[in-house]
Amino acid sequence: MLLDVQGVSTGYGRLTVVRDASLTVDAGEIVAVVGSNGVGKTTLLKGITRSLPITAGRVVLDGIDITGTKPNQLAGLGLGYVPQVGSTFPDLTVMENLLVSVRGSLSTARERCSRLLARFPELERRRDQAASTLSGGERQMLAIASALLSSPRLLVLDEPTTGLAPLVVQQRIDDIRRLRDEDGAGVLWVIEEHPRICLPAVDRVYFLSDGTVSAPMRPADLLEEGVLEELFFGVRA
Repeated sequence: MLLDVQGVSTGYGRLTVVRDASLTVDAGEIVAVVGSNGVGKTTLLKGITRSLPITAGRVVLDGIDITGTKPNQLAGLGLGYVPQVGSTFPDLTVMENLLVSVRGSLSTARERCSRLLARFPELERRRDQAASTLSGGERQMLAIASALLSSPRLLVLDEPTTGLAPLVVQQRIDDIRRLRDEDGAGVLWVIEEHPRICLPAVDRVYFLSDGTVSAPMRPADLLEEGVLEELFFGVRA
């Protein structure tokens, strides 16, 4: 098991937002967390990636308990994290954004970044442009590419398709699938917008409501007529 979240509670100060959450991700698997706005999806990811304190439970990554690990140590343990906002440096070029994610000599870093850009032709064409000039979809692609430079075994994505047009959403889904199929990485993916487009790419789904996590579900079951509407709004269409 690549990621094992065991009864985790986390939140902000005295406010507990997520309570007793448990989920797992295996290598080569895409696992989604879905739920309506404000139920704690981002908070859960921040707890898992150690951006917020865990007040109960523990997080195990590839057999290592990382509950007390500092966030800046996680990349070295094989965890990559792409937050919903603030995931690129707008004043730096595409290439510079990638270079700041690589350790080692400048020549080695440039070589690794160039190899990575070959996997993302859209970014390759814009390698000398400032990140602020990219489209929303391109910025998300850059954020994912930056995370990949640490060769993560687990990639944690917080709503990477939110605010994107359906065609661009499909492009990002294809990128995420390649991570699983070509790199064998496990992916934990928070989905809020476009669930009907995104869920067919997922292996398992957890539903988060009022800070609690459901048992794992099959994506096909959620895509049956009216099920998502009932889960999100309490009304079966």
